[in-house]
Amino acid sequence: MSARITSLVVIPIEIPLRRPFVTARRATTHAENVFVRVRLSDGTEGWGEASPAPYVTGEDSAAVQEAVAAAARVLHGLHAGRWACCHELLLDTIPHAPTSRSAIEFALADARARQDRRPLWQVLGGARRCIVSDLTIPICPPDEAAEEAARAVSLGFRHLKVKVGGGNLDEDEARVRAIAARAPGCRLRVDANQAFDPEAALSFVDRLRAAAVELQILEQPVPKEAWDALAYITRHSPVPVIADESVRTPADAMRVARMDAAHGINVKLAKSGLSDSLKIVAIAQSAGLDLMLGCMMESDWGIGAAVHFACGTGAFRYLDLDSHLLIGLDPPFAGFRQRGEVLSVVGADAFPPAPAVCTPATAPAPEGAGAV
Repeated sequence: MSARITSLVVIPIEIPLRRPFVTARRATTHAENVFVRVRLSDGTEGWGEASPAPYVTGEDSAAVQEAVAAAARVLHGLHAGRWACCHELLLDTIPHAPTSRSAIEFALADARARQDRRPLWQVLGGARRCIVSDLTIPICPPDEAAEEAARAVSLGFRHLKVKVGGGNLDEDEARVRAIAARAPGCRLRVDANQAFDPEAALSFVDRLRAAAVELQILEQPVPKEAWDALAYITRHSPVPVIADESVRTPADAMRVARMDAAHGINVKLAKSGLSDSLKIVAIAQSAGLDLMLGCMMESDWGIGAAVHFACGTGAFRYLDLDSHLLIGLDPPFAGFRQRGEVLSVVGADAFPPAPAVCTPATAPAPEGAGAV
């Protein structure tokens, strides 16, 4: 019988970014993340990372800490191997905190992988050992965007994601065109983060096509609750439409499938948690929808979990796992290696002993400081 859950510890941390990151929904200079450590009765530890985005799930760092405290009270003493039971208790206890659930679930999964002495990607299916990710260019002036694109190409990236929706369609178009000119041959993906209406979205695509700029995907062009508008764009767009903020739950994924509201779904572990992300993958695959795996502002630890998830399932056509490159820290990668745009899992070691950012200076000295 598996070991029991004895404690959950939260470690909030503010991580600076290398440069400001601007999208249609927010501008930020740092990531306010929360690490979660689970400890089992046999001494095994596991780690997860929460990177909350209030405009997506309504959670911030304080909300994550409160949610983990509530979850700890109901999970204490439960056998860690009772995965379905843990998931149901989390859904009942913190139903509106998917980012918090994700960190807890991955901490438990990490602990179980360590117990089994198997890397997490094998526990999740072992489909492949490497994936190819894009690199994101934020909203910025066209000349700056072009320089970022050239730098990305020099680093080995051939897939670029461009943030648009800054309020001026001409500026958005100029940014994408500047990137296309500076990075010829790269495949371009644009993400509006809910900033367009249907007319603007379709006009934007048409203008770029008229300028001989080909797009691989158009991500979340309209507000997340605008399902009819999303479906309208999907019916008329010559570029595949990917739903992101509109899909947080398996029920949302079912709605995309029933309405033909998008050509694909961007799964983010922070939006849905581990268990529900697996359900969304299954629904999308059954419905013939493309799958993308994205990220919030996770450090290398959270990105490592996502890399293991992607490699384990082998389910994703598009990968957008790059937030660790935005963060102003250079720790060893957590459970994966990167060469250019290729991210590969590390053989026998699922994760390092602890997240690199949880140094003695940032981790709580006494167990009680962050323990719940």
